[in-house]
Parts: sequence; structure tokens; C-alpha cells
Amino acid sequence: MLIKHIIRHSFLIIATAVIMFFVVRHAPFQSFEIEDDSVQYVENKTNTLNILLFCHASDYFMYRGTTVGFQYELLNTLCDSLHKECKFTFVTEIDSVTQHFFTSDFDIIAFDVDPSAPKMSELLFSEPHSTSYPVLMQHRHVDFSESQLVWEPAYFHGTVCLDSFPESTDWALKSADSLSAEDLVELLQNDSISNLVTDYTTAIMLEPFYSDLKIIKTVGPEYERRWILNPANVSKNDSINQWLIQYKQTESYAKLCDKYFHPRSRYILNSSTEKRRGKISSMDAIMKRYGAKLGIDWRFVSSIIRQESGFRSDLVGVGGSFGVMQMMPATAANFGITDTSSVEQQVYAGMRLIKQLDRIFSKYVTDADERLYFVAAAYNSGSGHVVDACELCIKYGGDVTSWNDVSKYLILKKEHKYYTDPVVKCGYYPGRHTVQYVEAVMNRYHGYKVSLKK
Repeated sequence: MLIKHIIRHSFLIIATAVIMFFVVRHAPFQSFEIEDDSVQYVENKTNTLNILLFCHASDYFMYRGTTVGFQYELLNTLCDSLHKECKFTFVTEIDSVTQHFFTSDFDIIAFDVDPSAPKMSELLFSEPHSTSYPVLMQHRHVDFSESQLVWEPAYFHGTVCLDSFPESTDWALKSADSLSAEDLVELLQNDSISNLVTDYTTAIMLEPFYSDLKIIKTVGPEYERRWILNPANVSKNDSINQWLIQYKQTESYAKLCDKYFHPRSRYILNSSTEKRRGKISSMDAIMKRYGAKLGIDWRFVSSIIRQESGFRSDLVGVGGSFGVMQMMPATAANFGITDTSSVEQQVYAGMRLIKQLDRIFSKYVTDADERLYFVAAAYNSGSGHVVDACELCIKYGGDVTSWNDVSKYLILKKEHKYYTDPVVKCGYYPGRHTVQYVEAVMNRYHGYKVSLKK
């Protein structure tokens, strides 16, 4: 028994050392320095809200091929209510959020920080959009007599009351300066750590995904969650805050909270089952094989197929488009397929078309990730209309490497001044539908990237 006891304790020491390696190898946010006098905020005078959304477990994920999440839905409702266009940027790394603090890069940063923390008090925060509170999560096989160390994720700003923990005299709280709640939950599931404090909104979404984890109890008071705003947007910020105050009184808001945060939400249970399967469709194997062959991210192609056909092989669209890739007959003929071709042949042809489009727009856009916006647009409208938009963007002084700029000219192609411009080769085109198509495809693709390995 003594030998087993020593081995068990040795394992805990080693596991803790491994975690400490991850903690100390990243510079914690507390070292972030900025000279207050150098901050120059710039007002966004456009009708677009630029939003940075951290891919938090409850705030952004995929369910049945659709992008969902509490803050994602809330922010879309905000933009719809205020009649604003919304442009999302999704990040999964904490450092990719903090570098935009004290800048005008975004109108809304959807990321939880403690407003009273050093430096953070100098940011501008919105009215609360929701509340949460600290909870203790544990591995189901935890031994209270041997495991008193409790980890909390980076930037966690709930107040943890150690005297509210289960009976034990030696609980100790350790902050993981660079690890998110999702990182620590993985360690908890793998039995590398035994105790974790995180917010309820994260815990209630993650618990169904991990069969060996459980929420033990509340271990601190409720606190408010807020967005970080650009101080220069005085009018926009006032509208955002007034909307939050009013919307939180509605039945729609109550239903949204129940959808994501009710402990018996069927939506949560169903979504966790889907994610544990780790797949998008029955075509995943085909997509991965040809994606690797052609150098294309299969998740991007899957998002296009979801948008085009919902993975239905028998679908016939407007103009005679057919199959899972919804290719037009003339385009399909160029790749040697017809409506009688197998699903695998259709997928391969569609991927070859996507590869071809990617080569076309490499002339304008060197960044591979940004170029996918152009490829998605061209898949929907044809490459000619998107090339026209690129040429218009260049002529009128826009940034042709930015889909945000080029998309404006695709929309403008419905106006006589633009579709008759000498640089335009393909004429009139009502581009708003394509811009919306691209947004749907790319939002879904980003969700796939977060939840599924390449």
C-alpha cells in the first residue's frame, strides 16, 4: 500500500510540473504594458459593427452544421435590431484577443475580463449582457484526502470563496496564467488535474462533452459579463447599451439563456452528443482524402456543401445545378461529371473547381485564409463577378486584399455606374446575396475549425 501511495503522489507531482511548464512558458497578461497617452481611439463611421468573438465553449460552436452560441446569437440579434451589418472575427487564442485592447480595431470585443483588474479598469465596458458565477468541477474519481489543489483559468474574474468548498482544510487556488477553461477541462478529463474552478456558463456547456467530469457546487458570488467597446463610438455605444437594457427584459432573452444555460437543456445534450461524434457528415472520409490530395481544408469544402445542398445528392437547383456540390451543367462538364456521376466523383470535381478558384484569386490575395472569402464568393457567383469587384476596388482606392473592401464593390455591381465601368467585364450583378452566402460559409467554416481537427 505504501508503494502505491508513493506512486500516486509521484504522478500528481509530475502532472503538476507539466502544467506549470505550460503556465510559465507563456507571458501572462499582467505583463501587458501600454502607455495611456499613446492611445488614439478612432470612431467607426460606417454601418458595420466589427466584432471580435473569443471562441468560448458556450458562446460559439457548431450544431448540426449551423453556427450557434450564446454570444454569437446575442450579437447577431443586436445587429439585426440596430440595422447594422456585423463582421465577425473569431479567435481561439487569448493573446489574439488581448493585443486588440486599447485599440480601435473592433467596435465590440466579446471576451470576459475583470473590469476592476489593473489596466482593465481603463477599458470601456458595455452594460452587462449576462451573469455567471464560479463553480467547482472535478473528475468523478477524485480523492478529497489527496487532491486539494484547485486550478482556475486565465483571466477568470469570479470571486472564489475557498470556505465554500467541500469539507477540507487545505484547499489551495492556483491560477493558470495562459490556459483557458477548455484547456484545463482537457487536463481534468485526462486526470492530470483533479479540481477546476470556472464559470457556470462554461461548465454547463462542457460537462456533457466529458463523461468523467461533474459540476460539484457553486463556490462564489454571481458576477456580470460585459463587452469591451471602442470609446470613440459614442453614438454606437449608446445604442448598444440601450438595446442591452431593453432586450434583457424580453421573453426572447429569457429563452436564449434557457437554451444555453439551463442544466437540463435538451439543446446542450444534443450538441454534446454531436460533437463527441467528431464528424460533419457521412462524406467526411471522402472530403479528407481529396482535401489532402489537393491541399484544401476539407472543413471549408464541407461548409460550402452544407450551404449548397445540405449534403443531399439528389438535389436539383435553379438553372439545373445538381448534386452535393450544386455545380452547373456547363461547369460540371469541364470536370467530366454529370448528374449521374457518383457522390465521390462530384466531390472531387467540386474540390478541383475550388482549387482552380483559389489559383485565380492568388493574384489579388496572398493570405490563404483571407483568400477563402473570395473563393467562396466565386463558387456562388462565378469568378468573373468577383474579379470585377476586385478591379473596381483597385480603381477606387480600396484594399483588394481585404474581402471586407472587395465585397462592397460586389454589392455595388447592381448600380449602373459600376456595372458599366470599363474595368467590369461581366456586367450587372446583385451581389448582396453572395456576400451573405460568404458570411454563412465562413462563419460555419470557422466553427468547424474550432471543433474538428484538420
